[in-house]
Amino acid sequence: MYDVGVALIVEGDTEKVFYSEFIEYRTRMHGLDITRISGVDGTNFEVRRSDGTVVIVKLNNVGTVTQMTNSAEWFLRSCAARHADIPWSVFLGYDTDAYNSSITKFHEGDWARLRKDIERSAEVIVDLAAEADIEDVMLCDYAGVLKFLGLSAGTPMPGGRKGKVRMKRLHQMSALNRPYHEGDRTRPLIQALDMEKIMEDAPIPLDLLEKAIVGVGWQ
Repeated sequence: MYDVGVALIVEGDTEKVFYSEFIEYRTRMHGLDITRISGVDGTNFEVRRSDGTVVIVKLNNVGTVTQMTNSAEWFLRSCAARHADIPWSVFLGYDTDAYNSSITKFHEGDWARLRKDIERSAEVIVDLAAEADIEDVMLCDYAGVLKFLGLSAGTPMPGGRKGKVRMKRLHQMSALNRPYHEGDRTRPLIQALDMEKIMEDAPIPLDLLEKAIVGVGWQ
């Protein structure tokens, strides 16, 4: 039924919402048909490429780095075993600053074990990593965030070491009783953002994820 598989493993609910919206938006920008498939094993999409090949895209939310073993089992069971006759590209989305700042740390410990467990069943493993969190990525469209919150276009970026802190402060500037909610409640904000600009300016290779799904410029 499918010709290609793309698996995306992320650390949190907000990341899962962001990537699902990014995938849907960018796929449609290429004029391709994308269908969200309900499933007990994560958020799934079916994408029909222009050449007729069909891609299954599966997302899994780790929650914490302590769940790495479960993520390997999820990929092997729900992706590689269920669709054993197709090549799989695996994208690992994580925040380097949340687990020792250097990206090299994600080739050690639990992450190294995850890579070892899945490498035989994955054609390629790609890091979607940066010394930033997903809010830093969202803030790449700062004008879009300000517009969504109803703040002046000239509003300076608040201070804060990480994007999540700055995002919380922007919400407080918008309204004192307007907290920043993570997870699925970020969807309206994410849907209001310019994904083209984010893809161009984000400190992670979102273009590789897009290419793996739409099949343009990929292996």
